Amino acid sequence: MLDKLMGLLGPQKAHLLRSHLVLSALWSIAQGLTIALAVPAVTHLLAGDPVAALPWLAAVGAGAICSWVLHHVSTLRGFDAAIELLSTLRHRIGDHVATLPLGWFTPARTGRLGHLLSAGVMDIFALPVRQLSALVQATVTPLVLTIAVAVFEPRLALVVAAALPLVAGAYWWSGRLGRHADAAVDASAAHVTDRMVEFARNQTVLRAFGRAGTGLDQFDQALLAQQRAERRQLWMVLPPLIVNGSIARLLFLGLLATVTSVAVGAQTPAQVGTAVALLVVVNRIVEPLSEVAAHGTTIRMATAQLDTVEAILTSAPLQQPATPAPTPARTDIELRRVRFAYQPGRPVVDDVSLSIPEGSMTALVGASGSGKTTITRLIARFWDTTDGQVLIGGVDVRDLHTEQLMSLIAPVFQDTYLFSGILLDNLRIARPTASDDDIERAAATARVTEIVERLPHGWRTPVGEGGARLSGGERQRVALARALVKDAPIMLLDEATSALDAVTQAAVSAGLLAVRRRRTMLVIAHQLATIVDADQIVVLDHGQVVEHGTHEELLAMNRRYAAFWRARTAAQGWRLTRG
Repeated sequence: MLDKLMGLLGPQKAHLLRSHLVLSALWSIAQGLTIALAVPAVTHLLAGDPVAALPWLAAVGAGAICSWVLHHVSTLRGFDAAIELLSTLRHRIGDHVATLPLGWFTPARTGRLGHLLSAGVMDIFALPVRQLSALVQATVTPLVLTIAVAVFEPRLALVVAAALPLVAGAYWWSGRLGRHADAAVDASAAHVTDRMVEFARNQTVLRAFGRAGTGLDQFDQALLAQQRAERRQLWMVLPPLIVNGSIARLLFLGLLATVTSVAVGAQTPAQVGTAVALLVVVNRIVEPLSEVAAHGTTIRMATAQLDTVEAILTSAPLQQPATPAPTPARTDIELRRVRFAYQPGRPVVDDVSLSIPEGSMTALVGASGSGKTTITRLIARFWDTTDGQVLIGGVDVRDLHTEQLMSLIAPVFQDTYLFSGILLDNLRIARPTASDDDIERAAATARVTEIVERLPHGWRTPVGEGGARLSGGERQRVALARALVKDAPIMLLDEATSALDAVTQAAVSAGLLAVRRRRTMLVIAHQLATIVDADQIVVLDHGQVVEHGTHEELLAMNRRYAAFWRARTAAQGWRLTRG
């Protein structure tokens, strides 16, 4: 665990944690010696010799001041280490997550990531501030007192020595027993976070269909699962704590019996004074040791968060070329015998070869699950192909640095997302240097101007978290305008107009056709009327290309695309009639 903390802090900051632990040990030693020095001081005072007690009292005072100073400095250094750890941890996770392929971001992983960055990092933050120093104090101070007590009464030291292996065993047991329970609690907490966010975001849908109770039931089920996991964790935690507490009580009884025998056999006032003073020492030995297992439990729980951090930071990033190829001058796209599978043995894209000329518009058509979206994301290198190559301008996308590749591509995917802030910022994020004219042209093409005109504060209207203050069609238009503002030579449009009404969809499609010769466009659309003017249409089925050609050529083939077209045309004539 200490190695993981040191690794997170890095070689330049690891000294903060080391010095904190050293200072905590010195403080614990000073505290133990100070308490031990009180024994001869009390002995002389009870023996009626205050003059002889003065040097010992002075030593106790000096030890107390030294202990306070060391404790103060140690605490400050612990906070320095914790703050540095917190800052470094979030930056390292953020930087590494930005390098991971999109396939890494499953709902379970994103839930755990959110839980880690909120509650988990605070558990890790507490390690240097509270847990580690408390554990050092709970072990070092009793050891120092035991050694010191051996000078006054060796039998007390023997009793403590007999109990220490048992305390160490309870600490080890507490660290081992609940690891699986901790993982279950962590997973259930992440699941609760997902369900809570889902429940809050989907209130409109749930209430519209009278299913608000159902959404709440799912949230309740997640909470109950978390409660069960925490109850199991509690049952795993309790046995070591009970055993440790029992050991501490038995130790206290053994020490108390030993001190009592010393007092009973005392022959002089000084010996009686020593016995009385040892009672104070006995308490300071037993009290810290009784908390060892509890500290072990809290440290183990924080260590589970460190394991999550390690799992994230060791996840393989998208590989970057050691020497990136020059940014291609052309923007034609070629797929050469591409295969890709999310799970081994179950290809989603199977031996696809496809050529998309520069400045052309290519449409992908096929049933859901045929591999259309996967192909667009392989071009954007959200994943690497299992086999084959994806080339842009004759250059394998794996030979380009991510920044190079992203500079060539402007995507609009099905799951459009707007950032919390004003509308204008959501367009400028694509290209901060874009002029006002660039923004206006993109807005006009995507019909965002109409949205701006009706919003209360125009371009400066907040859109809400995820664009919640706009409708689905409005969010889609803003996302399309954002892609146009980027002004990249390649546009990947995955159902970019699916949420628009027929009139707006026709206007947006016309605007895209006007700019398509300046861009290489790959379009996915179930509304076939929007792609009849494409330079080529590629029909996919079960991850393979089964047809390709222009709209007229595919109709003449009278195969799958023609069947799609006839079905869509027939659907347009549907109407409700009275029976």
